[in-house]
Amino acid sequence: MRGPDAQSYRPQFEHWLSLGASHRDAYDRAGEIFALGRFLASQREEIEAEANDNGPVGHNWKWAAIAASLLLALGAGGWFANSELHGSAGGTPQLAQLDAHTGIERGVYDTVVGGRRNIRLADGSLVELDEGSELSTEFSEGRRELRLKRGRARFEVAHEGRPFVVLAGGGSVTARGTVFDVILGRDKRVTVRLLRGAVDVERPQGAKGGRGAAAAVARLEAGEVLSFAAITPVALSSISGKAAIEPVMLRPDQPLIREYERTPLSAVVAEANRDSATSIRLADPGIGALRVSGRFRVDNADQVADRLAILFDLDVERTKSDEITLRKR
Repeated sequence: MRGPDAQSYRPQFEHWLSLGASHRDAYDRAGEIFALGRFLASQREEIEAEANDNGPVGHNWKWAAIAASLLLALGAGGWFANSELHGSAGGTPQLAQLDAHTGIERGVYDTVVGGRRNIRLADGSLVELDEGSELSTEFSEGRRELRLKRGRARFEVAHEGRPFVVLAGGGSVTARGTVFDVILGRDKRVTVRLLRGAVDVERPQGAKGGRGAAAAVARLEAGEVLSFAAITPVALSSISGKAAIEPVMLRPDQPLIREYERTPLSAVVAEANRDSATSIRLADPGIGALRVSGRFRVDNADQVADRLAILFDLDVERTKSDEITLRKR
């Protein structure tokens, strides 16, 4: 941003800065190092120009000042690194602590609005927390357990023997050596998006049946997305307290809801189009091969199109008054 073509990169630069406080801190540090380099160069030229007039004492004093400036810059860098680990002022310390009695390492990490944070965990895994997110960790000898309390997190899991389990909304995601997103949205739904590897997603037991029912577990492959309704601890306790859950009988005026398990997106669209005045069209046949897991209200084509667009990062285009087109971005 200090070169002759800086202005041509201004929009991208401003966008990068807006992604979070850590980006602004990194740029400030780079600016300090750049300024220090120019200072060192100018001091060296001045010393060489005055070498014949200054004695050893003056020469040593100037280099002592330069060394002090270097230490100041390194100290500032250390302050930025320390603030990056500890989070914003007044927030929860962003460090894991080891319980000497149990051998369990626990940590709490959160981000304020407008911030984004990259966290390197003790096992080498990398977590990217989006703004307004909160994550707690508990690493024991036999298990790596993390709990997403709100927001969005991307996990790049270090491969080792202990299972890596992320809890969110009453469900869990188990992975080894993989990259995936977990989103606990304001709509009280949990969305799991797998980028690389394989994960097993276990949805809340109460979502499928009564007490004692087998947990609903789905294996996701790269590129697949699964969404399920989050269940709060209060709801979970009320579910477990019932001997059984009676099936819900829909009234004629109630929305038609379907639950899908790795169903081709084209099949979901076909069902949504069946009795709808508005039809959903796929601009690319490859979109139809995407696998869909989760609960959908299929009697509203607009809602189905919007949900699919969010889950698979698609564009929604109202091509006609009675037609919606989904296309890749």
